[in-house]
Amino acid sequence: MKRETAQQREKRKAREAAQLAKLQAEGNSKHRFHSFWFLLIILTVVYVADEISSNMAGTMKPYMIFDLFNIPNADTKSSAYSSAISVMAIATIPTYLTLAINPLYKTLCDRYGRKIFLVINTLGMGVGMLISMIAPNPYIFVLGTCITGFFTPNDVQVIYLMETAPIHHRAKLCSITKGIGLLSVSLIGVFRSMFYDPAKLSTWRLVYLIPVLIAIAIGIFAMVFTRETPVFMEKRLRYLQQSDEERAAEEARGEESSNGGIGEAFRYIKRSRQLKMLILVIFVFSIGVGLSGYSTEILLAAGHMSDADMNTFYILEPIVYAICAFFSGFATDTMGRKNSGMLFGILAAIGMATFVIGAKAGLSAVALAIANGLMFGGMWSLSDLLFITLPGELAPTHIRASVMSLVSYAYISNLIVSMLVGIFYPAIGSANIGVFQLCLYAPIMIFSVIILKLKIKETKDTDLTQVTLD
Repeated sequence: MKRETAQQREKRKAREAAQLAKLQAEGNSKHRFHSFWFLLIILTVVYVADEISSNMAGTMKPYMIFDLFNIPNADTKSSAYSSAISVMAIATIPTYLTLAINPLYKTLCDRYGRKIFLVINTLGMGVGMLISMIAPNPYIFVLGTCITGFFTPNDVQVIYLMETAPIHHRAKLCSITKGIGLLSVSLIGVFRSMFYDPAKLSTWRLVYLIPVLIAIAIGIFAMVFTRETPVFMEKRLRYLQQSDEERAAEEARGEESSNGGIGEAFRYIKRSRQLKMLILVIFVFSIGVGLSGYSTEILLAAGHMSDADMNTFYILEPIVYAICAFFSGFATDTMGRKNSGMLFGILAAIGMATFVIGAKAGLSAVALAIANGLMFGGMWSLSDLLFITLPGELAPTHIRASVMSLVSYAYISNLIVSMLVGIFYPAIGSANIGVFQLCLYAPIMIFSVIILKLKIKETKDTDLTQVTLD
């Protein structure tokens, strides 16, 4: 144990005593809302807020640019629009500094519990979207997007499910709830058809209204009706009930501390060959993710779709994506983690190729929505496998969130690529962005899943209470 003064020890003991009393009270609670199925409903709605928050900025950014940058005739092929994309990319650079602390923030779940961060994250999504909604200029819009983006990657609801679901149905329940959450993304298209008027560019703001209310409402609901996961409570209670001498004796025997933390998680990753290889896979995969953010520009540049067609696309695409996500867990539990990862990567590459080529060829809104939905369905199902399922099944409970957080630093390759594509967008141009994406995206997706297949062990049916170093 680290050295501390008598005053520091007294403060620590007081904090630990307060947390112990709180956890014991929750463990003894017989509240009728604390059943697994009611928790599942709450987490599903949290997923709804999470997925809508994650997709709002990407969908509405072109319309915000039309409005706040005064783009003539709302033309994505104009030099003014290309310049605006570049300005937005540069304006976003400082926000990447906040993303650097996001994994460190997530590690706090291992020390202070899952519930408080479930609530904070959900409310944070709502506040971020609200700021974007009322933004008087593009820079405040970026600020709102940054706040939303800080809270959406944490996925505490997934840790809840992993630590409460039956072992043989863990991935299925995660994918079912995510599928429902993704299905709700089609509501963005519904809200767009309800509120957005191309003749009144400022009406893009109204599309945010209902998602903001959903996120804030479910955040408050989660605060009232959820409690800590049994797995976390068991581990944390055991630690809090130990004396300092018992903790020191465990450390002297070389046993892992139950207190978790970023330092212990880092040391665990250094010793784990599997986690180091997983970080490599994530780094390569994330480069591909950074090349996938211009669907709206590709459609508008192709010039084959009316405003009604765009509404159809925005409504149908998330439904296809949601169906993929819904069944991804069944594939993961049935085929195993590695084989399903291969399937997801190939699906993403085929979907991207069909979407880009189909947009230029003038395929219908329905066909393009299916293609892009398959691309995102494959890509984000693979993302969940790499960022959540595999690190969660390769790390012990007391540092699970911390390991998942540190692993996510490999996502920096996505941020770098996204920034570079945005800055050099004027040179690429809206007419060429699709082909540019495709030529790089498909090979990267395939390469990442080949590494996964060859270098990562199978973790299907892992008992999360018995995870040991590989």
